[in-house]
Amino acid sequence: MLTSPIAMVGYGGLALLLLGWLIASFAAPSPRRVIVEWLGTCGMYVALLSLFVSLTLRAQQEGSTAALVAFGVLVALFASGLAVALVQTAISMRAPRAEASSATN
Repeated sequence: MLTSPIAMVGYGGLALLLLGWLIASFAAPSPRRVIVEWLGTCGMYVALLSLFVSLTLRAQQEGSTAALVAFGVLVALFASGLAVALVQTAISMRAPRAEASSATN
């Protein structure tokens, strides 16, 4: 069975989310845990973004303007959330260890 590239990216994001959640749940608070939390957050946004991109493409194929607008807004929302999470991940990787913010605050 062939899987679309969008679905494969979504499943990868979901796997990253679950792995990050498990590691962050059982790890002691530390700078490395903060990085793992932000990576898990990025995985969540990737999974949601791929879901809504897929639904947007389906709405476009079916010619449904209302669904296209609704899913397009959600794509924009989750794409901006992914951008923020990626920036926070980069900041937590390079920030002095005492100042890193956590994704679970």
